Amino acid sequence: MELNSNKLETIFLPPATESSPVNGRRYTLTHSDDTGMMFLDIGITYNYSAINQELRDEVLGKWVFIGDNSYILFFYVFVGDSDYEAASKRYDIFKSHLISAIKNIIYGDRYLLEQYTELVNTPIYVKFDSSFPTFDNYEYYGYASDYML
Repeated sequence: MELNSNKLETIFLPPATESSPVNGRRYTLTHSDDTGMMFLDIGITYNYSAINQELRDEVLGKWVFIGDNSYILFFYVFVGDSDYEAASKRYDIFKSHLISAIKNIIYGDRYLLEQYTELVNTPIYVKFDSSFPTFDNYEYYGYASDYML
């Protein structure tokens, strides 16, 4: 999932717009293995209808207000709970693609960051979800500014 703006389709789901809301703004990033296209839906809810329930290879994200005029950008990926080997493989795949996925999301929502420049200093955390404790964790991924072009 490398950043190629020609392969990124961004859709704003009303009432979300390019510049609002910030708090609770949600991202659903999916892709097509066949075409290489990335699909970013931005709204106030996740676009569950875009998620392939068999593959579960989406990246979900949201802005969380933590007070004192600051936010955390929080992402979520489903590593799985079928068996340890499958979870290990999915974890490694997610880890290898997450930086590109975050770059696509930041690029797709770049107008929000241009409007609210204080958001570029927002820390990013990723929740890896698995029934296996080895893969069920939170990881720090830097700041929004680290992913801006």
